[in-house]
Amino acid sequence: MPTDRRSGSTTLRDVAEVAGVSPSTASRVLNGDGRGVREELRIRVLAVADALGYVSNQAARALRGRRSGVVLLASDPRTASIAAMAAGMEEAGRERGVAVSITAVGPDTEAHLAALRILRGLRPIALVVTSASFVGTESTRILQELEAAEREGVHIVFIGEHDYAFPSVRFDDVAIGHAVAAHMATLGRARPAVLTSQGHPAVEARTRGFLAGLGAAGYDAASIAVESSPVTRAGGNASTGRLLRRREKPDMILAGNDLLAIGALHALRDAGLEAPRDVALSGVDDIPIARDLTPSLTTVSLPFDDAGRAALALALDTSNRSDIHLDSTIVVRESTRG
Repeated sequence: MPTDRRSGSTTLRDVAEVAGVSPSTASRVLNGDGRGVREELRIRVLAVADALGYVSNQAARALRGRRSGVVLLASDPRTASIAAMAAGMEEAGRERGVAVSITAVGPDTEAHLAALRILRGLRPIALVVTSASFVGTESTRILQELEAAEREGVHIVFIGEHDYAFPSVRFDDVAIGHAVAAHMATLGRARPAVLTSQGHPAVEARTRGFLAGLGAAGYDAASIAVESSPVTRAGGNASTGRLLRRREKPDMILAGNDLLAIGALHALRDAGLEAPRDVALSGVDDIPIARDLTPSLTTVSLPFDDAGRAALALALDTSNRSDIHLDSTIVVRESTRG
């Protein structure tokens, strides 16, 4: 495959020609709409585009010489935490005269790369990336695309835990986990369990905090059951179901976020158990529904709107490569009382 044409002048027709497909097929794939395109063709088009360094430039033609707007990338913009971040960014953007938009990235590496290429073509001032957006993707290829965008003048900022060399707005997730464990350790329960999610940076960091905090409180590591699942209510439900099938059932559960905790609460009810009478339960994030559950959920309140405002400020300050750290507050409610 020829690679000597890697430059900003590579066209859609170039990609289609090398991939052996029509320009319309290449266009659908590269614009994130691969419906009706065979999987092998979709993969081939994306591989050729990557090799040739193709960047969609339909908006760049109109914006040549100037940049506009800041884009927030998120795996699911409908979640309460992302919505709060977006609201904070938009409010800060209005104050500074900068437009803020939100883009949902796809479910796999190729979809993420396609979205990033399109965004590079739109020439934003900055991309603000929620760290969970790239869970389950090939980090090396994602990093290459982000670095390419940065070389083109796009400032890259993260919100949350990540392993990339970009500035970030962070919560101290290990300390959050430690604080939750310290609270749970005061309840006099003997059999702790943790709901986590492999590959999710924030939840993994909170899990390290849970385990360290429980260890500091005197719990034997071997006595702590750990179950992993996707960060969804269904995942929390399934993980808790597995815990309840153990011979030694837990009497307290520390969930890596509120969605996992809500799933756990439903699993407890299905098993005829109550929180906190039978199992004390905690989450992290303090999404709006957490206070309206029965029982209301003990959790950790994170200032997501402040995170959005801070990320917007960091995105516009291209000279600042330092991380911004935000505080959190544990909120004790009915799920751990009594």
